[in-house]
Amino acid sequence: MVDVDLDDTDFEILRWLENDADTDVEELSEELGLGTSAIYYRIERYRDQGIVTSTHRQINRDELGLSLTVVSEVKSEYGPGHDEIGDELRDISGVQTAYFMLGERSYILVAHLRGHDHLQKYIDEMIHTDGVSHSATHVVLETFKDEPRLLTNYDDEDLEPLES
Repeated sequence: MVDVDLDDTDFEILRWLENDADTDVEELSEELGLGTSAIYYRIERYRDQGIVTSTHRQINRDELGLSLTVVSEVKSEYGPGHDEIGDELRDISGVQTAYFMLGERSYILVAHLRGHDHLQKYIDEMIHTDGVSHSATHVVLETFKDEPRLLTNYDDEDLEPLES
C-alpha cells in the first residue's frame, strides 16, 4: 500500500480540485479557514507526491459527436512483444482506455467513436494489429456510470485508511 499522509483538509482540497476548480482559491481559503499560500503549498505537495497529475478539463464527448461507446476484448499471445501490441492498440483513434489483463483476454479497450463508419475503421485497425489473434467488440447501449473523478467514487469511511 502506498504511504500517504493526508488529513481531512487535504481531502477537502482534493475534492475541490476534482469538482470546483473554477472556484476562486480565496473562497476555498475562507471556507477552510486556511491561508491561500497554505492551500497552494498543499497542492504543490500533491503534485510532488504524484497524487495530482494533471489539470485537464472534462469535455462532453456527446456534444462533439463521439457518442458511440464500445468495449473491446482483444486476445494475443502472451510473451515478448506484448508492450508493443498494447502501444499499437492504445494509439488507435478513439481509444480512451487500454488495459493489459490477466485471464482469457489480453487487453480491454474502451473507445468513444463518431458512428458506424468510425467503428468499422476502429475494428479494422484493431484486428490488423500484429499479434492480435481474436477480438470481440461490444457496443454500449446505456451508460449507468462513467465518473472520471476519483474521490467522487468513494465513501468517506473507505478513504479513512489513507488519512494520517
